Amino acid sequence: MKHTNLQTYQLDTTALPRSTPLFHEPGLRGLLLHLKTGEELPEHSTPGTITVQCVKGEVVFASGEEQNTLTPGSLISVAAGAPHRVWARQDSLLLVTIREEIRNQAA
Repeated sequence: MKHTNLQTYQLDTTALPRSTPLFHEPGLRGLLLHLKTGEELPEHSTPGTITVQCVKGEVVFASGEEQNTLTPGSLISVAAGAPHRVWARQDSLLLVTIREEIRNQAA
């Protein structure tokens, strides 16, 4: 088990890198994504289902023709392989979880 206090990241976002790994367990990965006002993540996809929760700020999250504005407390899920993009209206922190395939390892 790994414990992370997200409040510590909210105090001063100026020194944060774009992505901060939080945990990596078999089948699940979590990271904190930091976007500055006006910054955009161009369209991309992930092989696993993702959830994105806005911790701080405001972003627009788009997948296909659908767009959602995320503010603190908002949560969205995106199907595996679905193209999506994100742009920040304010300095923002997003908690991203990614489901990963568990591969059998030969003994």
